[in-house]
Amino acid sequence: MIQVAFINESKSMSDADVHKLMSPLSTQWNKDLNAVWGVGSAQFTFTPRGTPPAHGTWWVVFLNDTDQADALAYHDLTNEGLPISKIFVDTIRADNSSLSVGASHEICEMAVDPWLNSAYQDDNDAFWAGEICDPVEDDQYGYPIDGTLVSDFVTPAWFGHHNAAGAIDLRGQAKRAFEILSGGYAQKYIHNKGWEQFTGARARQRQRALHAPPGSRRERRVRTWRNWVLSRRRW
Repeated sequence: MIQVAFINESKSMSDADVHKLMSPLSTQWNKDLNAVWGVGSAQFTFTPRGTPPAHGTWWVVFLNDTDQADALAYHDLTNEGLPISKIFVDTIRADNSSLSVGASHEICEMAVDPWLNSAYQDDNDAFWAGEICDPVEDDQYGYPIDGTLVSDFVTPAWFGHHNAAGAIDLRGQAKRAFEILSGGYAQKYIHNKGWEQFTGARARQRQRALHAPPGSRRERRVRTWRNWVLSRRRW
């Protein structure tokens, strides 16, 4: 069973608030996400401030302000080479976004794409990044678990899997493969072009080259594994 340590390093969020999130986020992973993506079971535990997380655990860390431009939250790797989700509490609140949706988003993507290297090939030989919440990431598409709003996520059918039946996303809000809902985006790798980012319904025809700061999640996706720089605990 995967062990996930919740760590509160934010001065804007109480330990009690983190505890309140853990139960619905655990339910989403172990019930909804596991049923669709087969990620396996996970146990969520709280690690008190100043206490090192247990060896071999995945981390979910709540911090005050973002350490990457335009990032409300993201998932990365610890110095052990294990998954970490960083949730920036003040940055999310300043954006008037849902903190629980932001945390749910990164935890779901961390579960399905823990090493940040999954991609799915379409019929035109392009590859789509395995970020399952991005296409439906807007808060309006979230759903409640025990009164807490969590992120929607796409199913294998979104990636055009011919043997994947059923809804395109968990909530059945997207209607066809590769559809990006308003407020969402997706990353696509095209031969001889590189990674491009596609946005949702309000800008469906727009696309732009994916240029990102060195060391960021998006920039590292373009590079090979041997060049990756691991995220180390600096807070």
